[in-house]
Amino acid sequence: MEEEEAATCQVLEEKLYVAVGREVWKNISNLMWALENSQGKRICILHIHQPSPTIPVLGTRFEASTVDEESVRAYRGKETAKTDKILQEYLSICLKKGVQAEKLCVEMDSIEKGIVETIYQHRIRKFVMGAAADKHYSMKMEDLKSKKANFVCQQAPATCQIHFTCKGNLIHTREARVDEVRALSVLLSDFQRLVLPQIRSDVQNSRSSIDTISSEVLLSDIQEEPIDSSSLAFPCSGMGLNMMNFLINSTKLWQKLTIQNHEHCE
Repeated sequence: MEEEEAATCQVLEEKLYVAVGREVWKNISNLMWALENSQGKRICILHIHQPSPTIPVLGTRFEASTVDEESVRAYRGKETAKTDKILQEYLSICLKKGVQAEKLCVEMDSIEKGIVETIYQHRIRKFVMGAAADKHYSMKMEDLKSKKANFVCQQAPATCQIHFTCKGNLIHTREARVDEVRALSVLLSDFQRLVLPQIRSDVQNSRSSIDTISSEVLLSDIQEEPIDSSSLAFPCSGMGLNMMNFLINSTKLWQKLTIQNHEHCE
């Protein structure tokens, strides 16, 4: 019973983030899909605000960098107020459906990069965004038509499950790859434990003037002055130095994802 209650609490505490734009009528179908498929999760409305690069002055728009700070500040204030009003509309829609939602507004020049960065910073595990504008929807639609959607699908951390919808229909789900991240992290740890000490020992024997070498400096030295891998007895038999460097760099990237997104799960 206690395990079941704990699992239920975890589901309820986990948030489902939904990306929305400035035009409510274009985004309401995707929000409705998220509300209907939240499975008890809390909802967070995410909006990436792009500050206007130009500022209107006496009926003419000028580059923000050429306008005085007071005018820029006043216009930015109006933008913020308008954005907040739009987000309140989304919250009202959620409330009418009996869902208490919250909002998160992030300011960034690029919407897709803002989404990816927010997923990283907030360690988002469940996310919903549009696959394309509603006008592009068809019954046979399977691919992501939006450049933003494709960017997020490719660049978002592997630990986040992303649902891509269009006109209230699920088009594609990019599943989280938590097990893969953890497996690669373990692989890196084993590699550093088994292989690096042997390489360090061989290089120290051939370079008596070096007392201690960090693994990063060691790999850099190996790349600059290659050593005949056939003369070294590596735990990973038959593995050349280039392959080992590739493995280290690749698995370190996955380990970084683990550190950033799974500290609370370790």
